Amino acid sequence: MSELSWTNGEMSNRLQRFVFHMWCYYNYERMRRGADFYLLQSNSTYVNSWSALQSLGIITAGYLQLYFLKRLFKTKPAEGDKPRC
Repeated sequence: MSELSWTNGEMSNRLQRFVFHMWCYYNYERMRRGADFYLLQSNSTYVNSWSALQSLGIITAGYLQLYFLKRLFKTKPAEGDKPRC
């Protein structure tokens, strides 16, 4: 019954307080979203640079493996040997 006896002024003040708290929460979340965006942007740069470095390392490792495998099977002809076909 006490809920029904509130005046328009009390209801207006209460509503204004709720709107103020929602506005504060909205601004807080908007700032967090901006901070999250900059964090994602920073992480993207970090991930892209490490990915490029790892790709370069993989390509270099493949080239070195090919080089050493060719060198392993390279034969030097003896002085009296005929050339291969």
